[in-house]
Amino acid sequence: MEVTDAERDEVSRGDSVTRVMNIVSTRLPQRDAISLLLVSASIQLDLSSHPSLWLALDLREMNCAGDRLLAALSLPRYSNVKHINLEFSRDIEDKHLEILKDKFGLSIRNLEALNLNGCQKISDIGVGYLAHNTPKLKSFSIYWNVRFSDSGVKNLITNCKLITHLNFSGCKNITDEGLKLISENYPELQHLNLTRCIKLTDKGFQAMLKKCLSLKSLNLYALSSLTDITYKRISLLANLQSLDLCGAQNLSDEGLSSVAECKNLISINLTWCVQITDTGVTAVAQGCQSIEFLSLFGITGVTDKCLEALSRSCSNTITTLDVNGCTGIKRRSRDQLLELFPKLKCFKVHS
Repeated sequence: MEVTDAERDEVSRGDSVTRVMNIVSTRLPQRDAISLLLVSASIQLDLSSHPSLWLALDLREMNCAGDRLLAALSLPRYSNVKHINLEFSRDIEDKHLEILKDKFGLSIRNLEALNLNGCQKISDIGVGYLAHNTPKLKSFSIYWNVRFSDSGVKNLITNCKLITHLNFSGCKNITDEGLKLISENYPELQHLNLTRCIKLTDKGFQAMLKKCLSLKSLNLYALSSLTDITYKRISLLANLQSLDLCGAQNLSDEGLSSVAECKNLISINLTWCVQITDTGVTAVAQGCQSIEFLSLFGITGVTDKCLEALSRSCSNTITTLDVNGCTGIKRRSRDQLLELFPKLKCFKVHS
């Protein structure tokens, strides 16, 4: 039986589509890939045959996110999902996570990263439902959730033993007890964000800073009650690269000099650290000579002396420097700052 020219053209077009889809599918944003599923059955088949497309589930900022999550995880293509992003999604509650645990737990058995930022209807109980089936979870973020507390941390550590990234920013009901659970169960923790966790005290940080020695990033933004008791212990973190101490009202030059013993620091936010003077910044310049990002915004106790010290030690590394609001530092033009710091690209971090 002979094949007609029309049939050959049809086969050729089909092969071309398949080849094109093989090339572009690995580069497609997931939401675009989902839209393409509706174009034709053949494209749906081609896309579904690429497992790498369906390792992430992106539902950020969507309505009816709870129902969408359950519907997606019921599909075979999401049976090996590793990343779920529900940031600022709406209509997702503990009841959805309970159904997920009971009916689709196998679909998240390989989950490595979960973003629940801004999902304020999820509580400690919901986190427990999720943790039940996610033993491979490494990164967990639940920004600004006042329903998440020490009990949620306890639920997390029960089954999620591989955590290296935690973001509890704005979770105001976490206390020193929660910090103790973190320090006892996550010695390999690398990134920790405790912004505005206002119930934390110096006492809670003592054990954590002794045990979580693998930390590379630590965010203590707006924890104004901490003192040098905590800041001096930061010197134990030999691997620390990024430190945010914005609003550390009790940080002294002595405490900052201890922080400067972290030789690998490349980013330090000292915005509104009002007790700091040239002495503390000079210690940073001498101790952290790989520094790339430094904000001194709003510190009135520093003068040109600290800029000179920074220029002597870090002129070839600093790319971002904010000295706005530092009334003791002479105002300089962009060109004048570039003379001191040739690699400077950003002159203002805060407005």
